Amino acid sequence: MTRPNPAQLERARRLLAHEGAAGSAGEPATTAASRVYDKIHAHMAPLVGSTGVQLLFLRSAKLAKGDFECFAEVSSLEGPTKLHERLLAKDPAVTMESAAMLFATFFALLTTFIGERLTNQVLRSAWPTLEGAAPWETNE
Repeated sequence: MTRPNPAQLERARRLLAHEGAAGSAGEPATTAASRVYDKIHAHMAPLVGSTGVQLLFLRSAKLAKGDFECFAEVSSLEGPTKLHERLLAKDPAVTMESAAMLFATFFALLTTFIGERLTNQVLRSAWPTLEGAAPWETNE
């Protein structure tokens, strides 16, 4: 099983925080997660196709289900919309942590399939103006 490393989890948290800050105050945590998903999808689809991105996210949800029950019954037939609905039903703090685990697991899977260098390149293209230390760079 592909488990995210601490750097991938931190990367996911930073991207969620960045997208949450980009929205208006009072927006649900799922809005930040939706923004992260949309950007990743837009930049990954040319490489693995739209269906490939969706399937990688669904596989990430299956792998993360041991950490968060909201992923326990996600099926490939439900797709990302149902996953979004499950996140909406949770407390905002739980939503952010579960979304962070989902994205971190996605990054781990993606790194396994296309390598860390290309994964980092895709994230840089999705967030070119992110201030400070780049959330995609690892110190490993």
